[in-house]
Amino acid sequence: MQKRGLAVLLATVILGSSLTAAGGETVPLPFGAKLPAFELVYESEVTISPPVDFGDTLEGHRRVIPITGGSFRGPTMRGTVMAGGADWNLTRRDGGSSVEADYYLRTDDGVVIRIHNQGVTGPANTPPAAEAPEIFYMYTTPTFEAPGSSRYDWMNRAVFFGTLQGRKGRTDAVLIRVFRLL
Repeated sequence: MQKRGLAVLLATVILGSSLTAAGGETVPLPFGAKLPAFELVYESEVTISPPVDFGDTLEGHRRVIPITGGSFRGPTMRGTVMAGGADWNLTRRDGGSSVEADYYLRTDDGVVIRIHNQGVTGPANTPPAAEAPEIFYMYTTPTFEAPGSSRYDWMNRAVFFGTLQGRKGRTDAVLIRVFRLL
């Protein structure tokens, strides 16, 4: 254990960077690597219709939530959320939940971008329905499909994470923030 600790310390001094693993252990980064940073791509308010309840399935309780529109705005892009998408929501048998949404953005300069957004929360983070808070919060991993000839082509090759949050006092909209890892 002492040799491992000394190796980590030397690697940290030589490389200049390290990170803390889930178990609390300090792990050096590979030579030339840096800790990831992120930047806001956009924030959107996505409007939704009441869910269509499919009931219990083999995987859990399934609902489909229609996406009816909305808007998004970020430092370099803005536009509308197009109606017609949906979120396939699942309350799993283990008590966790997942979302999987497909929909389209239309930028103010007329470019249509497809988004596929997935998120999972475990049972420890999902309160029972009777105790559910008014506002929910979940991390997501969005991916984008933008036209290669557009100024948004960079979205096809970047890595993103997002947040999905309920709106206080509203059941007709959610707040989604998307960040790009740098």
